[in-house]
Amino acid sequence: MGDEDGTLGEPALPDMLRKVLDRLDRFATLPAGAPAIRSLGPGSVTLEGAAVSQSEPAVDVVEGAEMIHVTVELPGVARADIELRAAETLLSVSVNSPSRKYFREVTLPAPVRADTITATYKNGVLDVSLERTDRTRRIPVA
Repeated sequence: MGDEDGTLGEPALPDMLRKVLDRLDRFATLPAGAPAIRSLGPGSVTLEGAAVSQSEPAVDVVEGAEMIHVTVELPGVARADIELRAAETLLSVSVNSPSRKYFREVTLPAPVRADTITATYKNGVLDVSLERTDRTRRIPVA
């Protein structure tokens, strides 16, 4: 298929497929010669030979009109060992305990207010709520 000027252009992709491809482009590829990960499932990457187990926790991001909710699975971690840091579009979760080390940086889908973040930790699940700064406000017309 050609464009109006006679040149061949990129075929149009549905928006959902384009979003999936954009998300896949964010992940780094394995270096050449690196061993494949043996298990399936999130949070299963472990560095062998390390004195402390290091892995990435499972993370879920839900985007709402006014809030962004991030859920992180941190089983067996004490609340005091969890550290959260937030920037405009990045949330960092790290855990330093004698038995485990977790670290995850989550790119947020929209800018957030770092001063209004709330976090709760219960039964090994960390729930973080972040207020969006880019939301539009409905203005009633009188």
